[in-house]
Amino acid sequence: MIYLEKMSRETKSIILIAIVTLGLVTGFAFLLSVKGAKERTLVTTEIQRLDANPTYYDLGEVLIKGGIVTKEYEIKNTTGNDMELIKITTSCMCTTASVKAGDKETRFFTMEMGGDRNPFISLKVKKDETVKVTVRYDPAAHGPQGVGPFDRVVSLYFDKGLKELTFKGVVVN
Repeated sequence: MIYLEKMSRETKSIILIAIVTLGLVTGFAFLLSVKGAKERTLVTTEIQRLDANPTYYDLGEVLIKGGIVTKEYEIKNTTGNDMELIKITTSCMCTTASVKAGDKETRFFTMEMGGDRNPFISLKVKKDETVKVTVRYDPAAHGPQGVGPFDRVVSLYFDKGLKELTFKGVVVN
């Protein structure tokens, strides 16, 4: 084992430079990540004049072994301004959602859990444009203990605020 007093002055200088450099690089990376986080803050205020058709589905009784249930919502941007969809999340892992605007379509996103976060996206929604939201619900996702009533939410985060779409039902055997 090498002891500090037995090291040459040159070796001590190299180690000190390496430690200072590592500290500077780590600090710089931290500042960049904080700056990026501030630029991507989600606005959670409900957007007015963003019309959904429908805003809500009652799925009624859903067979646990009946397969994936797919529903579509249409959202029209009647805000008078172009907007940008920046994030999609759902209230449960049994639910996924995708958005299509024009010829662009997102992948399906689900619930964020623990440190697992959905990435930010950038999907432009022009004023007066109608986009399609496709939602998939898997009644078997929770196994036999998932039988019973459920309420789910799809959250669409735009640069100007939030739009939530909901559905409910009862999983039966």
